[in-house]
Amino acid sequence: MRTKYRILIADMEASFRHILAESLNAEEDMQVVGETDDGEKLLELIRDDQPDLVVMDVVLHSRDGIEALDGLLTLPLTRRPRVIILSGFTRSGIARLAAEKGADYCLVKPCQMDTVCERIRQLMAPAPPRPDNGRNKSLEMIVSSTIHELGMPAHVKGYQYIREAILLSVSDMRLLSAVTKELYPMVARRFGTTPGRVERAIRHAIEIAWDRGDLDVLQQYFGYTVSYSKGRPTNSEFIAMVADHLQLSHRELCSGYNVR
Repeated sequence: MRTKYRILIADMEASFRHILAESLNAEEDMQVVGETDDGEKLLELIRDDQPDLVVMDVVLHSRDGIEALDGLLTLPLTRRPRVIILSGFTRSGIARLAAEKGADYCLVKPCQMDTVCERIRQLMAPAPPRPDNGRNKSLEMIVSSTIHELGMPAHVKGYQYIREAILLSVSDMRLLSAVTKELYPMVARRFGTTPGRVERAIRHAIEIAWDRGDLDVLQQYFGYTVSYSKGRPTNSEFIAMVADHLQLSHRELCSGYNVR
């Protein structure tokens, strides 16, 4: 029997919370474990109940939704729930700010409850397994070692995204000409997130690598393009440089890599 997704609801309107909770509880794979109209109380419920996902508005008592997202960042990664912002407050920039603070998806009220359920399942879906064979394992270890050597810490979320992006690009270099339209969506589907979030997390990881990485190592991969005065490489440039280096130095492994 499939384990139900445990969900918290935070919204100022009691009637809306009731409707949403009723709709989610009617689904076989969902269970509402708590609800509140208060941002501070929401953080308490998250710490106590450890839900899988939170559906929340940005307008709340005590702490608003953005402040609540800041509070979530203090929790260990393994304790942070996925977050869907569901709000009628659509001021320009709120969705972008919420995404930067860690929200996984934003929906505008009013919306269909079926849509909310669909987004929850998309976010909670596990990454599809990759066939386990020697070549896959060897190349994945090489990619992990490479980006670690470049100064990218493994605990940063963008590490997993850029690792996946490089592996996909090594398998099909044509993806490098469609990073936004194809590569980011492919990575997002594997991790149950959004392309925009993938792009931002990769950007952050590259910035960290550029600030803390060994200049000599960076020059081995990026050559004359490495210059602190010229700024950091774009996401596409970083992925392309590493993928191209791997293609040249590990051609046999790359040709046999299976991403399906």
